[in-house]
Amino acid sequence: MKEVIRKHVGKPYRHNGRNLNGLDCLGLVVSFLRDNNIYLPDDDGKFIPEDWYKDDPERFINGLKQYGKKVEINDRQPLDVVVFSFKGIPKHAGVMISRSRFIHARRGKKVAVIRLKHYKKFFHSLWRIRGE
Repeated sequence: MKEVIRKHVGKPYRHNGRNLNGLDCLGLVVSFLRDNNIYLPDDDGKFIPEDWYKDDPERFINGLKQYGKKVEINDRQPLDVVVFSFKGIPKHAGVMISRSRFIHARRGKKVAVIRLKHYKKFFHSLWRIRGE
C-alpha cells in the first residue's frame, strides 16, 4: 500500500479529475481502491456539477450503498471509504490507510494523508467496498 500512497500524495485537486493529472475526492477514492484491486465506478452515469449535492444530497451515499456495506467506526480498517458531512450533507470522502489516518483530495489542496481525529467532527459514515 505504501507505493500506492506515494503514487497519489501530492497530486493536484481537480473537480471531476479521474487521473493522476488531477483528482477530486471521488477520483482519488476510485483510483486508490483500484490500485488495491477493489473496483468502484468513478461516476453514476450522470454529469457531476461542482454543486451536485444541492440537488441530490444523498447521491454519493446512494452510490456507495450499491457497492459496499456500512461499517462502524470502531471496526475501521485500511481501504475502507470514510465519508464526511459538511452542513449536514455527506459530500467529501477519503480512504483509510491505517486505523488512524486517511488519504483524501480537497478542493484547493494537493492529495494528502491526514489523521482521522482532525476530521472527527465531520465524520458521517464508513464503507467497506466489496472486491471484484
